[in-house]
Amino acid sequence: MQNHSNTETSRRYTTQELAHIEIYGQTGRILSKMGNLSRSGALFEVMNANSNFKKGDLARITVRLKSLNKIHIVDCEVVWSKGLSVGVQFLNKDELQDKLATYVLNR
Repeated sequence: MQNHSNTETSRRYTTQELAHIEIYGQTGRILSKMGNLSRSGALFEVMNANSNFKKGDLARITVRLKSLNKIHIVDCEVVWSKGLSVGVQFLNKDELQDKLATYVLNR
C-alpha cells in the first residue's frame, strides 16, 4: 500500500543571494542572505543580530540576482523566526493589501 499525502510541498532551492528586508511600519533595511527559496516562500539568514522579526510581520524583500543581472522585489509575511533565521511566505498584491488593511484596523 502506498502512502499518498494530500499536502503539497514546494521544492526548495539552496541559494546564497544577498537580500535586503524592509518591515512595513519600520524604518531601515536589514541585510540578509537567502538560504533557500521555493515557489511559496524563502529562508533568510539575517546578518544583524539586533534585528527583531515577529510572526505576522509584513515585509518587502529586494534580492539582487547577480547571475541574471536582475533585481527581484517581493512582498511577504514572516511565518517564523528563530535566532538569526527568518522564514517568510510570499504574498501577491491582493493578499498584501488585505493583510495591511487588517493590520491598520487592529492597531
